[in-house]
Amino acid sequence: MKISFLSVFPPYRGGIAQHSSQLKKYLSKKHQVQTINFKKLYPNIFFPGKNQFSDSSSIQGKRILSSINIITWCRTLRVIKKFKPDIFIFKFWNPFFVPCLYFILKGLKSNKQTKIIMVCDNIKPHESFPFSNFLIKKITRLVDGFIVQSSIVESELKTFINNPKYLKRFHPIYDNYPEKLDLKKARSKIKISHSKVILFFGLVRAYKGLDVLLKSIKNIFKKNKDIMLLIVGESYEDENKYKKLILESGFQDRVIWINKFVSDNDVSLYFSAADLVVLPYKSASQSGVVPLAYNYEKPVVTSDLKSLSEVIVYGETGYTFKTQSELESIIIKFFENFDDKFYAEKIKEHKKLFSWEKFASSITELYDSINEKL
Repeated sequence: MKISFLSVFPPYRGGIAQHSSQLKKYLSKKHQVQTINFKKLYPNIFFPGKNQFSDSSSIQGKRILSSINIITWCRTLRVIKKFKPDIFIFKFWNPFFVPCLYFILKGLKSNKQTKIIMVCDNIKPHESFPFSNFLIKKITRLVDGFIVQSSIVESELKTFINNPKYLKRFHPIYDNYPEKLDLKKARSKIKISHSKVILFFGLVRAYKGLDVLLKSIKNIFKKNKDIMLLIVGESYEDENKYKKLILESGFQDRVIWINKFVSDNDVSLYFSAADLVVLPYKSASQSGVVPLAYNYEKPVVTSDLKSLSEVIVYGETGYTFKTQSELESIIIKFFENFDDKFYAEKIKEHKKLFSWEKFASSITELYDSINEKL
């Protein structure tokens, strides 16, 4: 089968580029895949980070599409049409991209052979965006089928489309990162002297709730002098408010913040050094950090959001919390009764459910379902 796949791929950095790269890899094992990448993703003034690109020299796909240049939209459409795909897949995570995607999808609708599938990282954006509902409604009505990765995204989709054709498949476990390192060696490299390590991993944005975790550490650290917090991720907003919370805790000597985007090669170092991964998110459609933690067989503590809790087996692969005091209590008890072998065995079994093979096969499964409906 011929599949055209439009998304952000390396050399762009971040979870969506990684997810797209892995999906393309597994689709390519059974199908002929055309990869369309962006040559310009965001205008620099709209990008809150220091750099849109990873340190890797890897470049995937034809970098021909600019989100803000209509000439490249025309060229991209021509390239896809020339390929004559059975399936056109595109990733969706932000309504900012609707104008260029809408142009391409409208052009593809003239070909009845090509079915359009949207892989939804989000439906609604994490931060407010002008006319987002209008834009989302415009783009979703051109799509034949959807892949959603959480119940939250499933519910959001149904607010825009009546009786959508979709499949729900949870975010697969990454298998393309370096292997787990020896715990003592990893901690030595980071200069960690404490015996119990909490990890917050990922870009620091308001909705990810790092402030909730930082407000909790005072009581946690008072209860257990062996615990420290490792924050790994570039701040996409004012970092001073977080630094202030660290100082106010009185335990700044037990917090390390690696305030930069971490390359794929270094991911193993930080997860190998951790005992527990905490996601204190205030909102989430899904997260790539949970499957990343599972890849390294590390238990997680997340906010009690359905999109996160539905991939956790409570008490076996992790825990969920509703309030700050509950977060504090869970972490304190976790380290009082810590058994790394118990969690590793449970996670090893659980992560078999989240394979890339199954996720990739859902594309053709959905395609067959779309054709049956016609």
